[in-house]
Amino acid sequence: MKRRDGLKVACGSDFIERMPFLEIATNVEVTAQIEGLLLKEASKTLASGTGKPEDYVMVRIKGSQLFLFAGTDAPAAFLEVKSIGYPDNGVQRLAGALSALVTTHLGVPENRTYVVFADVKAPMWAHGGETFG
Repeated sequence: MKRRDGLKVACGSDFIERMPFLEIATNVEVTAQIEGLLLKEASKTLASGTGKPEDYVMVRIKGSQLFLFAGTDAPAAFLEVKSIGYPDNGVQRLAGALSALVTTHLGVPENRTYVVFADVKAPMWAHGGETFG
């Protein structure tokens, strides 16, 4: 099924091709240079990991947040991914890729990073004034 703007949407169990969102929150200070690199790489990683076009990927980074994880304020990160559907085995691969990305760019160890995935129903996500289901 297609919307007025031509975006493909789910019909039954079909995989929807659009709209992944990633938020990276961390207690690490994120410089403008790191932020720019991380935004671009996170966008590509999310598109690749979800099998969806980067044209519809959105990424937000929140640095210098107040975090306490395992009783300490050492570098930590919380990542939240929202998408309408995920490819088979995609969540596991994406969790590893995103954790590695945060380690590489922010120095946050993988064992101090949580990644949460939400599979949003198409009628609960809108773009351009229309929902996807």
